[in-house]
Amino acid sequence: METQKIYNLVILDASGSMESIYSQALSGVNETLATIRMAQEEHPELQQYVTLASFSAGEHFLNRIYSALPIAEARNITKKDYPLLGCTALYDAMGTCISELQQKVTHDDRVLVSIITDGYENASRTWSGSQIKSLVEELRKMGWTFTYIGADQDVEKVAGEIGVRNSLRFSANAEETNAMFAKERRSRAKFYGKMCCEMASPSASMVESNDYFADDDESEAVPQAPEQKSNGLMNRLFGKK
Repeated sequence: METQKIYNLVILDASGSMESIYSQALSGVNETLATIRMAQEEHPELQQYVTLASFSAGEHFLNRIYSALPIAEARNITKKDYPLLGCTALYDAMGTCISELQQKVTHDDRVLVSIITDGYENASRTWSGSQIKSLVEELRKMGWTFTYIGADQDVEKVAGEIGVRNSLRFSANAEETNAMFAKERRSRAKFYGKMCCEMASPSASMVESNDYFADDDESEAVPQAPEQKSNGLMNRLFGKK
């Protein structure tokens, strides 16, 4: 069976301001991990790996929870794994995590990078916005997909400043945070479905995904790969019969 490695990189804000939505962020990340696990079961031809890091600021700004770990080995995280402190060194977190992952993937691997934050960059010491934008644009040309999810900000503008074309805005409250993670999981499931189609039909290869968060009624139907006629992952995620 032909296989495709998919590296999922999740970069999660751990600055002090996340306290108001902390429990929703913690459960949302665990639900995202569950989505990746289900995708691995549903589509064994997709070999799923996860890198999960939270970031704040200061000398120890980056908390590497998982690093290119097979999803079957990634347990749910707890409060101990995800402490909050400090400011928002977003550029340093992105530059460090992406550069480290670059050393582990090959040209044939697919990469999905998800950035989740409730604030603006305000504490990076090593990486600048222009450097991050250049890095992201270079990797997008190689087929990497980047998403930016931000609270209470002009996400299209902020994402565009760092070269990211897929963005999602939410308000930093419990209800909208839960809704945001639910939408992200739906989008992730559709993304994996497209990967299966890409493997089955090389002519459908997507060099770059720029419609990651498109609603079902805003995007064209994804053609089904052979022997993939049912959308089992979406049904399992959201209880559809």
